[in-house]
Amino acid sequence: MRDAYKSRWLYVPRSDRLKFSSSIYIISIAVLFQYFIFEKLPDVIYTLLDFLVRGAELLDFDFDPDEMGYIVINLTAIFTTLISCAATGVFIVLCLKKFGPRTDVLRSKDSVSYRFRLPKNTPALLLAGVCIMELSTFAYMFINILLDRLFHISPVPTSGAYSYFPQSVLGVVLYFLSLVAVPALAEEFVCRYVMLNALKKYGNTFAIAATSLFFGFMHARASAFIYATAMGVFLAYIAIKTKSVWFSVILHALVNFISFVFQYLSSLPFLYEESVDLLYLMFSALMFLCCAVYLFVLVARKKNCRKLDAPADYIRILPAQKLFYFFNAATIIFFVLTILKSFEQYRVR
Repeated sequence: MRDAYKSRWLYVPRSDRLKFSSSIYIISIAVLFQYFIFEKLPDVIYTLLDFLVRGAELLDFDFDPDEMGYIVINLTAIFTTLISCAATGVFIVLCLKKFGPRTDVLRSKDSVSYRFRLPKNTPALLLAGVCIMELSTFAYMFINILLDRLFHISPVPTSGAYSYFPQSVLGVVLYFLSLVAVPALAEEFVCRYVMLNALKKYGNTFAIAATSLFFGFMHARASAFIYATAMGVFLAYIAIKTKSVWFSVILHALVNFISFVFQYLSSLPFLYEESVDLLYLMFSALMFLCCAVYLFVLVARKKNCRKLDAPADYIRILPAQKLFYFFNAATIIFFVLTILKSFEQYRVR
């Protein structure tokens, strides 16, 4: 076993081996750390906010108990997302500077930055991103049908707490922040800014695959894993191509905003559930049609998708070596925990 390990790294300099292994272990531990923050922190924040909101006269609005409870839940989601993503990003950067390679993690020659740059044909690429999300959603539905037919396993129906839409202005604003704005900014900071910059020196393909898979598992839900992973690939590719994180932020927010709109439509008393489903199918069909037209125009103009250029500070690590260090103990524990959590969404009939 030791000889096999040595043969993997026979032609890799010791300094490069140290840079790669330290980066992988630090990121894996950070993602596992974020998982526990998401699991444990909401209870603490919810208890504190519930005490402050219900006890303070300043926040004593004329809300019914359900609306006030939903406001507290959304505030909890906002704080949890901000704290966990900020802690994860800072942990990765500080640890890489302390224990990793002596290079600036976020400011290499061609790193992804916060400079406002958008790709050419941004509206068409946003449309393509929405289509990827829609296709992933249909793939998830198809998998559920197969599980039901073959093994009699079906998703647990959504509870009323998750289908409720706030009725007050404050509740709607907080829900918009917790669903649309805050996740787009915080999650893109961790995945497409910190993690992508830390890994892209070992190859763009590896960085895209690793961050996308982590992004999918970070959602810890079977319903979100497929579209989050697929969207992660698309977002990481555009981020590396444009050397900017802003397209990822905009598309991420747009995808979540579509969910926000359809949840609002579902809450309207004059729209039946079947009507909302029909509107969603019509919306999906329109997106697919527009995307098909765009692809047809690209083919007609013979515009091919260019390959990504190699990173300026590229460090050559063989694929077998990348896989060997990618599946370390922290990553495996993280994958197992999120898979077990996803199983909670299913039941045997």
